[in-house]
Amino acid sequence: MLTYVIYFGAFLLLVGAKNYGFLKFLITGDYNDRYKISRRERIDQALTDAVLNDKYRYYANLSPQGRNRFLARLSYVKNKVQFVGYAGLHITDEMVICVLFSQIQLTFGLNMFHLKRFKRYILYPESFYSRFFDRNLLGLTSGFGFVTLSWRDFQEGYLVPNDKYNLGLHEMAHALRLELLDNENPDSMLQRFSDQMDKKSLVERNMAFRGMPSILRDYAFVNNEEFFSVCVEYFFEVPELLNQHKPEIYKLLCNLLNQNPLNAALDYRSM
Repeated sequence: MLTYVIYFGAFLLLVGAKNYGFLKFLITGDYNDRYKISRRERIDQALTDAVLNDKYRYYANLSPQGRNRFLARLSYVKNKVQFVGYAGLHITDEMVICVLFSQIQLTFGLNMFHLKRFKRYILYPESFYSRFFDRNLLGLTSGFGFVTLSWRDFQEGYLVPNDKYNLGLHEMAHALRLELLDNENPDSMLQRFSDQMDKKSLVERNMAFRGMPSILRDYAFVNNEEFFSVCVEYFFEVPELLNQHKPEIYKLLCNLLNQNPLNAALDYRSM
């Protein structure tokens, strides 16, 4: 056993001397040191960092290591999906960064940050008509693998960080639920917590139907899917309020998403 330890130690020293990045990855899991990225990719990451730091308090509160992890995830997903603009909307790189920000924010505590089912993102300048629902919508997440958003309303969702409305997080929460349906292990922890949220949804909806007041807006009580998405909006926008008035829901979401918005000092680590 001692011989193996000595050999392994020598191996680490050799690797460390020849490739500090690999050794650092063994210790820290640092993305940029594991994967030698090109100069162009470094420029893209710098631009992405500037956009996110300027627009989103959630990102600005992250440590350098947290930002590196966030950027690596966003860059990975960005290369896996397609964005299309409708009704004359020209898709810019900043739009792509902003929309994917909401996905990485939602899944930041999870290993499953790439929602493989969703390969196409459709943006309209504002509300759009849905033939299926026969009315105008602000957002639509389809099990066929696409998310449609009103760009104007997506932006407004982040302009006021505590108004309890966030279209991006709302639709990404729908996408996450649908992604769980594709999970290879239906008994996974994520699925169990999702089932617990559905049970909580039924309790809260029954209370609402009996006329009991709730801090959640009425749309939460349409069905289990909307309950989850609205709760996610409150979780990130007004975590103090949700934790104070609905601590069981807050704790469930902390467990499900493996993060705690009240713990910004430690990269939102779930306690």
